[in-house]
Amino acid sequence: MAEIKVGDKVRVKNRKDWPSPPGYRLANAEGTVIKWVEWDETMEEFRDYALVRLEKTVAEEYIGKAEVFRVANLEKV
Repeated sequence: MAEIKVGDKVRVKNRKDWPSPPGYRLANAEGTVIKWVEWDETMEEFRDYALVRLEKTVAEEYIGKAEVFRVANLEKV
């Protein structure tokens, strides 16, 4: 898996365990990583998250908005 960085175009991987709604509607959404989420040491298990501005998704109300995703659930486009 290639390393994902701020500025990369990414796609949200589809998952069988998406919460519904609205999680499943974000499967295969595409966007740009705009920030690496940083947490205090007490939240160390949450370090691998990125803020993604969505640009393409079937859930049109999310286009242009930023959402937090686990990096493991993202792939480069």
